[in-house]
Amino acid sequence: MNYLKYCRTSCVLLLFISCVVLNGCMKVQDSPATETNHAHSLQNDDKTISYSKKLDTLVKKLHIVNDENKDSDTRQKKLEEFTQELSSLLNEPESVEMKDEELVEKFDNNLTILTKSFPLKSGQLNVRVMNYRAPKTVTGTIGDKYTFIQWWSTKRLVHAQMIEDGGPELTTDFVVRDSDKGIQLLLGGYVSIYHPDPVFVALWKFSGEKWTQKEIVTDKIKLPDAWELNEDIDEFILENRQHDSMSIGVLDHGDGFLINSDDSEQNLIIEFSKSGEVRIDSEYSTALNTYSERQSYELIQKEYSKNGIVIKYPQITKLKNIAKQKSLNQILKADALEGLQNYADSNAGVHVEIDYEIKRQSERFLSVRYTGIHYMKDAAYPTHMFYTTNLDMKQVSRIRLRDLIKVEKPFIELIKSGEITAVQPEQQGLIGDFTKDDLIQLLANADVTKGSLAEVEMESFSYFTNDSLGMSVPMAHVVGDHAEYEIRLTQIPENIRQDEELWSELSSVKDQSVSTVGGEKLNTDQYEIEESQSFQTTFEGFGKVRFVSTQAKKDEIPKNYFFLLDDQERVVYSFPDMYGNEWWYADEGIEAVAFRDVNKDGLKDIIIIAYYETGTGPDGAKPFLIADIYFQKKNKTFTTIPALDETLNDQGHNQTIKDVIQYVSKQRINVN
Repeated sequence: MNYLKYCRTSCVLLLFISCVVLNGCMKVQDSPATETNHAHSLQNDDKTISYSKKLDTLVKKLHIVNDENKDSDTRQKKLEEFTQELSSLLNEPESVEMKDEELVEKFDNNLTILTKSFPLKSGQLNVRVMNYRAPKTVTGTIGDKYTFIQWWSTKRLVHAQMIEDGGPELTTDFVVRDSDKGIQLLLGGYVSIYHPDPVFVALWKFSGEKWTQKEIVTDKIKLPDAWELNEDIDEFILENRQHDSMSIGVLDHGDGFLINSDDSEQNLIIEFSKSGEVRIDSEYSTALNTYSERQSYELIQKEYSKNGIVIKYPQITKLKNIAKQKSLNQILKADALEGLQNYADSNAGVHVEIDYEIKRQSERFLSVRYTGIHYMKDAAYPTHMFYTTNLDMKQVSRIRLRDLIKVEKPFIELIKSGEITAVQPEQQGLIGDFTKDDLIQLLANADVTKGSLAEVEMESFSYFTNDSLGMSVPMAHVVGDHAEYEIRLTQIPENIRQDEELWSELSSVKDQSVSTVGGEKLNTDQYEIEESQSFQTTFEGFGKVRFVSTQAKKDEIPKNYFFLLDDQERVVYSFPDMYGNEWWYADEGIEAVAFRDVNKDGLKDIIIIAYYETGTGPDGAKPFLIADIYFQKKNKTFTTIPALDETLNDQGHNQTIKDVIQYVSKQRINVN
C-alpha cells in the first residue's frame, strides 16, 4: 500500500517536471525571431541610452571646467577627462546624427563646428572639424585650444581624432583633396601668440586610418617686408612684425587658402595643385589683388517675416576679413529692419512688404535701395516705403549724404537749376515745390532714420550708382509718397564735394560704355572678322544691326574685339576690351556668343565666351575659356562689370552660356 502510494506520487511529480521542461522547450522553439528582434531592440536601446548618458556626463564635466568657484586642480582634471572622452564619443555612430548647431547648443556654445562633404575617388567623405577653447583661467592665454577631426563615409563607419591638444592654433576652415598623393587635409586659422593673431596653415595626410601631420615646403616663398615666417614647427605660420591684422579664408574654388594683411597689398595663396602638391604662390598675388580692389565679397539674400511684416535684405559673405563682415552685416540688418520694434509683437493689423535693389557694389562701396508698401488696418490706402543704406566697406561705417556733399546753398541751386533728373519723368517738376530752406533741412538730415516706419516715410535718403548720386525726398501720397532724383557725379563741382578721399574712389569707376564711330566702315585689314560668331540681331534703340566678332593684334599680341555694324557695314559702335584682353593672348577664337536679357531689365545683353592663352610657362599654349558680359543701358550704351567678370571666371562659371546665365541670374545687377 505504501509502495503504491509512493509510485503514484512519483509519477505525478515526473509528469509535472516533464510538462515544465516541454513547455520551456516549446517556448524556445516557437519564437526564435521574436527573441532575436527583442534582443537587438534592447541592444539598440542600450546603445542610445549609453550614448545619451555619455553626452550628459560630458556636459556636466564641461560645467565643472567652466566653474570658476572650483579649485584649479579639479578643473584641470575635468578638462583632461572632457577632451579625452569627447574624442572617444565622436567615434560613436550616434554622434553624427546630431547637426552642428545641435552639438554647439548641447555644449552651451563652447564649441565651434564646421562640417563639409567632399567627393573622393572612393565615394563621398564627410569631415567635421570641431574646436574647443578652454577657459584661460585653467590653461593660460596660449595653450587653450583643442581641435578634433571626425570623418565618415557612412553613418556606421565613424572615426575621430584629436589633432590639437592644448595648443595655440584655432582652426577656422579646412580643405580636403583626393589625388595621386592620397587624401590630404589643409587646416587654416589663427595662432594665439599676440593680438592681432598670426595665421597658420597645417597639412595633414590620411594614412592607416588616421591623420598624420606633414611638412609644408617653404623654401621658395617670397614675403612682404613686414611679414615673418615661422619655420621651426610643422605648421606654416605667418605673423606681422607691425602687429597689423592678418586674415585667412578659403579660396573660391575651394582648393586652398588666401592670406593677406591690412598693411600690404600683397596676398599669399596656399593651395593644392592638380597633382596634389601643396603650392605656395606669392607671385600670383598681383593679379589677385586686381580682383580684390574691385570686389572681394558676395551678397546673399535674407528675409525677416513675422506678424504680416516681410522684409528682404542683403548680407555680405566671403569677405576675407570676418570681423569686418560681421560688423557690416549688423549695419545692413539694423537698417533694413529699422522701426520694426514698434510692430514686431503687435496684432494691430500691420502689413509691410519691402524688397531691395543693389545700386552699387564695389570693393569700397555698397549702396542698397529699399522699396515697398506699408499698410495699417483701417487705413484708407497703403503707403509706399523708400529708404537706403550706403556703406563704406573700408571704414566699416555708414555713408550719409552730408559725408559726400556740402548741403548748402550752392548745392541746392544746382538742384534747382535742372541738373538733376527724376527717375519717374512725371515727377520732374515736383522738386520745384520745395523752398531752398526746405531742401537744405531735408537733405542735411538725409539717411538719418528716427525709429519708426511712420517717421521713415517722411525722411529723405540718398544712394549712389556707378556714375550718379541719387536722392529721395518725401511727397504727398497722391504723387507717390516719395520722388527720386539723380545727378551724374561728374556734374557735381569740387567746391560742393565734402570728402576728397571718398570722392577719389567714388568717381574712379568709369562707365565702360561703347564709343560711337559714325560713318566709317570696319577696317578689315586690321580686324579679321570671325564669321561663325557674327550675327544679325536687333537691339533696343539701334534697330537691326550686325554684331561682329573680330581679332586684331595690339602690340603684336592677338586680342578679341567686337563691333555693331549697320546695313552698309559701317561701324555703329565699338565695344570696350573684353575682360581677357588685359592679360592674355587670344589665339584660339570665340567659342560662343549669345544675346539675352541677363539682368531682367528689359534690355538685351551680350554674353561672350572666348579662348585665351597665357603665352608663358609650360602651359603657355594651352587654351582656356574666359567669359564676359556686355550689359545694355537705357542710354543706348553697353557696359561691363569687372568685379562680376573676375568672380565669374575665377569660380569656373564660364564653360557654357548656360553656366554664365545660371550664375549671373542669381545676382542683383543694375547698370542704370
